[in-house]
Amino acid sequence: MGLTEEQKLPINSKANHQIILAGPGTGKSFTILGYITHLITSLKVDPGTIMLITFTRAATNELKQKVKKELGAESQLPKVFTLHGFSLRQLMRNAPKIKALPKGFSIANNFEERFIIMEDIKTLIKAVNIKEVRKLFNLLSANWETLNIEKGDWEVSFDNPQFLGAWQEHRAIYGYMLRSELVYQLKKALEQEEEMRLDSPIDYLIIDEYQDLNQCDLAIIEHLRNKGTKVFCAGDDDQSIYGFRYAYPEGIRNFLKEVQNSEGFKLTECFRCDENILNLALHVIGQDPKRIAKKLKSMSDQKGEFHLLRFPNQYEEAKRIAIIIRNLVDKKEIPENEIIILLRSDHNGCFSKPIVGELLTAGLTLNQEADDLSTFAQNSGRYFLSLLKFLKNPSHDLALRTILELTKGLGEATFTSIYIQAKTNKNRFHEVAEKILTGEITEVTNLKKVIETLKMINSLREELREQKDVRVALERLKAFIPDFSAEFAGHIENIIRDKELESIDDLIDFADELLNPATEAPNEIATGIRVMSMHQAKGLTAKAVFIVATEEEYLPGRGNVDEERRLFYVSITRAKHFLFMTFCNNRIYSQRHTGYLNEPTTKRNLTRFLRDLPIVKPIDGTNFEMK
Repeated sequence: MGLTEEQKLPINSKANHQIILAGPGTGKSFTILGYITHLITSLKVDPGTIMLITFTRAATNELKQKVKKELGAESQLPKVFTLHGFSLRQLMRNAPKIKALPKGFSIANNFEERFIIMEDIKTLIKAVNIKEVRKLFNLLSANWETLNIEKGDWEVSFDNPQFLGAWQEHRAIYGYMLRSELVYQLKKALEQEEEMRLDSPIDYLIIDEYQDLNQCDLAIIEHLRNKGTKVFCAGDDDQSIYGFRYAYPEGIRNFLKEVQNSEGFKLTECFRCDENILNLALHVIGQDPKRIAKKLKSMSDQKGEFHLLRFPNQYEEAKRIAIIIRNLVDKKEIPENEIIILLRSDHNGCFSKPIVGELLTAGLTLNQEADDLSTFAQNSGRYFLSLLKFLKNPSHDLALRTILELTKGLGEATFTSIYIQAKTNKNRFHEVAEKILTGEITEVTNLKKVIETLKMINSLREELREQKDVRVALERLKAFIPDFSAEFAGHIENIIRDKELESIDDLIDFADELLNPATEAPNEIATGIRVMSMHQAKGLTAKAVFIVATEEEYLPGRGNVDEERRLFYVSITRAKHFLFMTFCNNRIYSQRHTGYLNEPTTKRNLTRFLRDLPIVKPIDGTNFEMK
């Protein structure tokens, strides 16, 4: 394996714990892969005792494939999880021992959260709107992720104690857990449950993107470390951009101080950005007084170029961006999929629409990644997925509720009456349904229709219970599910083919992962020009990058100044050879309502992150031409 000398240093360290500060493009993943290979091939460590934690499912799948390629398809592989996936696995394994968890719990996906949980809570607490309920759930999540929940009076200080009671009652009746509570529940179980056992020993724990962990995540790592696990961590405090998920960059900054028998290393050789682009990035991030000082060196043999282009308004900006890209494609022979346009925000397409329009007019191709999420967003999609879940597990309360909710002739009064029966009898939702079928419970609105529906889906379950082939099941479900259009069927068939899904379980797992919110990197081999948010671009690189609206009103805008600076740094370092930053003196029409100001205004100003840098000279972009 062709590791550089500085990549070999942490791999060969004799310390119990290592922390690697890895700048952009310095081969962090390559070093992690080298460490795994070293443990297994050189030190003869049992792969079953090695666990790798990644931040996203996309990164998890990517690293699994890389490890398999390096070690051989037949080799035993280390365990690779996101922290949420690991937490879920351990909680399910130990569920009977953990009294705080609903028996046989399910994990609510984001449609179940939005259309059942939030709607029900809105009714129970008489909230004005869903926005108010979402705010309360976000506050609850923040308490878990920051460990504020462990302060003695957190429930008293909570904005709405009525909400807490309603949610806890609702959670018990529908038997679910929220994805946002998984890590905290594991932390609590590890600390409080004497019989809690992990599914296998973890002698070596490798953590990617360490800077993205929050305080609750770090507490899990600390617990494992205190049990004798050796940790090998890689990340970069300069790239901590998930403050909205309560990422805690102080965790990586304080690692050497807080972790005994640890050693730190820095990867400084950047194999991505040309010299001038990397130099600009370092000038931007160097303004952060809290960062760990580090020097990066471009290993490229090219200088690269960046330009700061000023425009009178967004329409001139969009026209020139299209012209520049046309020239990049035609004259510089840069493929369209090697061009990324980054936006800080784009509510309702406010910023992207003018640009997209000009790109299409110029005959350029835009990336059209399949939107699998929208396939399941329609009622037929929700019904289909819930029916699959019910076929697999008839005790899945949220799936059963979704099926009943989407059955014509049943409405809120029906679910309210079932909920009251569950609350009165201290039952779960599915248990009440079973008692309705046996005649034990009859005081339910629309009783006849409920019984008819329950009999139909139970009959279907009996028919398909032994069926494993997803295509055979799909044909039967087409005839069963109302409004199962040919278009929807085509979408599902494409997903089965493209994702190589073979069983019903495969399809359920795919859809559940898709419908559980997570920060995911887009497809790196997608075709066409990509227009996306700055957050989405983390993990991607391109030969040419455009950062649009580098204006004080958006960067930092209303955001935390330090984190917004890091976000800008991450955006700059996506570029290999060409970087274009644009700003407008005025933004008119719909864009005059954007930005951090409370009142509509056309006037815009260059971001502070560039304003005082002597190496950056704004130029008139209206007539800018590539050399």
